[in-house]
Amino acid sequence: MTIRLLIVYIRAGAGHRRAAEALARAAAAAWPEADVECLDVLRSAPRWFRRLYPRAYLFLVRRTPWLWRVSYRLLDTAWVYRLVQPLRRRWNLSIASAFRRRLAERPVDAVLATHFLPADLCNSLKRAGALAAPLIVVVTDLYPHRFWLAALAEAFIVATPQSASVCVARGIEEGRVRVLGIPVGASFASPADPAALRAQLGLDAGRLTVLVTSGGTTVGRFEELVERLAGLEGTHPRRLQLLVVCGEADETRRRLSALAAQSPMPVRVHGFVETMADCMGASDLVVAKAGGLTISEALARGKPLIFYHVIPGQEEMNARYVAEHHAGLIALGPAAAAEAVAGCLSHPERLTAMQQAARSLSRPRAAADIIEQVVKPLL
Repeated sequence: MTIRLLIVYIRAGAGHRRAAEALARAAAAAWPEADVECLDVLRSAPRWFRRLYPRAYLFLVRRTPWLWRVSYRLLDTAWVYRLVQPLRRRWNLSIASAFRRRLAERPVDAVLATHFLPADLCNSLKRAGALAAPLIVVVTDLYPHRFWLAALAEAFIVATPQSASVCVARGIEEGRVRVLGIPVGASFASPADPAALRAQLGLDAGRLTVLVTSGGTTVGRFEELVERLAGLEGTHPRRLQLLVVCGEADETRRRLSALAAQSPMPVRVHGFVETMADCMGASDLVVAKAGGLTISEALARGKPLIFYHVIPGQEEMNARYVAEHHAGLIALGPAAAAEAVAGCLSHPERLTAMQQAARSLSRPRAAADIIEQVVKPLL
């Protein structure tokens, strides 16, 4: 009988999708004949909600981060969560009737969720008797907000022992929590030849390479950040080059491409790329916002991080974990981030120490381990 796996996420930022795709590829490698599907649950929601949800999230984190911080922390408080959760459960069920029909028409053997909304939705369907298959929740941040804790899930995958402790303290049985990491693509685990990758990407072999990225969409003062980093050519001539990935922000890419054409420092500007593993493999250092997937991908490549922007809430926890383990620095804003990069140029021993710390936190096989150690036993 063909095994059917469903991996659900929503497109609010690119990280949840990338984690789902990494799991799908790992499952396909483990079961070549399996029917493995990645599904954006918002496709099953009404059109107005499908358009509103990601836009509302980006508006909050870009325009009113203080409101996002307050909401994140308040909803993570036990008594507020107990009040809100019944309403949240009914709301999620009301907007996902098409998803419920899909599960009834095409049953699956297991469901993996890489975002808290489909995790809660599947939990509600299990409670209602509409989903019998095991539910595996893959937490794609380094801190498990209460919204992730689907009570009826058979397994929770977290990135760190600290995350596991939070889950257990909040009532999840210890046996259901596994510390396996955040899933990244198999290409991040493959050996990298930095010199060959730099040549392939048109980079200078003799300069320190900094990858500058902001995930799927640019958040924070990204363009000013690139300008500040390019300005280090004046104080550190012929020492540095930039590899800039703008994601889906086409206007940003066009403006930064014009900047790169005038810059005395080598600056290579890209939009959305499918070769982030190569970009990280070619780099010595990553300057980024503190998204869970970006962190996991960088650590899988053994690359330290400088965080120029931190979304309040989940990314504060992410950045703090990396900094506390000496695999990165929190340097908020373009000026501070440029100063931190300059410090790595002036004191290369700091960069070497951070690279070693990054490698010690690396979990490049997380996706395969989740399939082998959790999904297979449940099936």
